[in-house]
Amino acid sequence: MGRIIIVEDNLTFSGYVCRLLESKGFQTACTSTCNGARKLFAKICEDDIVLADLRLNDGDGILLLKELRKQGKDNPYIIMTDYDEVPTAVKSMKLGAEDYIPKKLLEMSLPPLLKTLQEKMELHDTPIHERQSAAFREIDRKIRLVATTNMSVLVLGENGTGKEHIAEKIHARSKRSGKPFVAVDCGLLSKELAASALFGHEKGAFTGAENNRKGYWEEADGGTLFLDEIGNLPPEVQQMMLRALESKRYRPVGSNKDMASDVRIIAATNEDMQSAVAEKRFRQDLYHRIKEYTLHIPPLPECHENIMPLAEFFRELANGEFGKRVKGFNAEARKRMLVHPWSGNVRELKGTVRSAVLLTDGDTITADKLNFEEPLLSGEASLSLKNVEMEKKQIIRALKQADGNRSLAAELLGIGRTTLYGKMKQYGIKYKE
Repeated sequence: MGRIIIVEDNLTFSGYVCRLLESKGFQTACTSTCNGARKLFAKICEDDIVLADLRLNDGDGILLLKELRKQGKDNPYIIMTDYDEVPTAVKSMKLGAEDYIPKKLLEMSLPPLLKTLQEKMELHDTPIHERQSAAFREIDRKIRLVATTNMSVLVLGENGTGKEHIAEKIHARSKRSGKPFVAVDCGLLSKELAASALFGHEKGAFTGAENNRKGYWEEADGGTLFLDEIGNLPPEVQQMMLRALESKRYRPVGSNKDMASDVRIIAATNEDMQSAVAEKRFRQDLYHRIKEYTLHIPPLPECHENIMPLAEFFRELANGEFGKRVKGFNAEARKRMLVHPWSGNVRELKGTVRSAVLLTDGDTITADKLNFEEPLLSGEASLSLKNVEMEKKQIIRALKQADGNRSLAAELLGIGRTTLYGKMKQYGIKYKE
């Protein structure tokens, strides 16, 4: 577990806090100045927790909090206060502080608070790869912005782009993170049983309802309900959901009593929801209710710089799963992966790498171990592909990857430079070298 970073300019009190926490088994790092805090923040680990005084000789704890959040760091941040500073401390929570604690209650309240925070962080310590492209840095900024609110979020993106992962990040960074995160694929809910699945039912409500059943809504109470492919919900269930969101109450199927609900909705779809509304397949009022905040997740081919870092990440996961020691990809395998269209996005990439690791006997993944879902351009023979649009997209992608260098693009595609020129002319592709 990480350290407790203590920022306190009263050295006597700082020493007291360090001794208190160390006696409880916590690791500490102390500083008495804002500059000292900045140096510690520069090397802060994901599992570190910050404990900062509100007032410091060379600044204040809220200023440091703002700086930490601007750096994209979402470490738990606790403000220490005197009683007369509580209103200011409360304001700090709007900026992303985890909590505040009066100094006079510190000995009694701080250790259990820190223990709870550490347990919460361990709960969400799952292996993920944070994509570092400009597009995903912007998405991460938006996630941090909306996570601390109770706004409903609509995540838009193609299948396989990682919409559920985005929803999990929002939940993990929210004040609901200690409560359930319940994920539901609405595409798998039958029209007849969708209402029961979401809102539960009473015994005898319909044929086969032999017992009372708790719905996903109740399971997610206090936490977050992630509804993937929400466009598949039947109209009558859409009406029930709208009422539950508006009134914070719902009624299980077959019941004559309402139940209170405190659920945050994060919905996701790859469908054009405006078209669904226009075609009367989805309620306009519900659409506006679930899209209080919208996140667009770009497909993997539009974030080319993410491909190999993600591939290396999935390789390591697969090594652990299969007990292998595959160290990387050879040059040809890398070239093929960079040119491949990845129509299945991150999900396809993960499956491809996982399979390649399983099939690899040595320490390097070769191109022949990559079982792609779609054919690649690889030499003259592949230029006879019937899917003209796919071939055109592959050529454009290779040119983009090569920064317009046609010789390199031809090499990536496995074709001759002359052939590439011919194909560019055939498809009307203009790309400055």
